[in-house]
Amino acid sequence: MTQYPQQQQPAQFQPPTAYPQPPKKKHTVRNVFLVLLVICVLGMGGCVAFLASAGNELAKSVDDSTARSEPQEVTVGKAFSIGKHQTLAGWTVSSEAGMFSVAGKVTNVSDSTSTAFLHFKFVSKTGEVLGNVQCNSSDLEPKQTQVLNCIPDGQFSKAYAKVTAEATF
Repeated sequence: MTQYPQQQQPAQFQPPTAYPQPPKKKHTVRNVFLVLLVICVLGMGGCVAFLASAGNELAKSVDDSTARSEPQEVTVGKAFSIGKHQTLAGWTVSSEAGMFSVAGKVTNVSDSTSTAFLHFKFVSKTGEVLGNVQCNSSDLEPKQTQVLNCIPDGQFSKAYAKVTAEATF
């Protein structure tokens, strides 16, 4: 047997060994900080929205309160509304024993229990106040009607030119 010299096999190209990747850095502290920052920003935004909403409601309440307390000219016998109450048509004014007297009924037109407090002022053509009458009701449930309880203030016998009414409570 003849032996052949062994041929050396050409060296195979081997790619360089891959260097191991450095471990990924964990950014836990940074991520926690970012989450806390986002929560703070959202919380402050919510507080600002809440305060703006509360401010709007307060302004609306003040406007309603102001409008309710401003006197408005009314016509004797005709229905009118002030605040949470409507004075029904047919209310009357009489002058007995030198005092103005008001008689009529009031209805609670709100969605909650409420008591009517009305102030009627009788004014002459020259602007002189001739008389005042304070009226009230007991607690009225929504849509309940009651006769007004009215008390005149002072003694007056002159004819009046206009009547104003306003809510006093």
